[in-house]
Amino acid sequence: MLGWIIVGLLVGAVVATGVVAFWDDIRRWLNNTAANFVEKYLGYGARNRMHRAVTKIDKVMNVIKNQTVIYTKRNRLDTMFDKVTMEAEANPYEIDNDVLQQINKEGKLVQEFEYRQ
Repeated sequence: MLGWIIVGLLVGAVVATGVVAFWDDIRRWLNNTAANFVEKYLGYGARNRMHRAVTKIDKVMNVIKNQTVIYTKRNRLDTMFDKVTMEAEANPYEIDNDVLQQINKEGKLVQEFEYRQ
């Protein structure tokens, strides 16, 4: 019995590692190929629900990878945004306690900057 539990844990770890390593490709496939199939047979509403589910999973994967996505406007009048994906490089013990408390309280940390010349 213990042997089966250990084998199950090892298989689970291998699958989880594979999902994390190839998540971007999996997400792209889900949002395109699988979503087209779902829309064809279940309708547009099912496709939208699938996109929302993939987005929620993607947020969890970003937490696992310690990543964040930052969108910045190019300028005030422009409607285009620059997208930057950053990976955390600081350990939690290196971050100020006030910042960690705010993140734990609100679930995220939002900072807005205004550039002036």
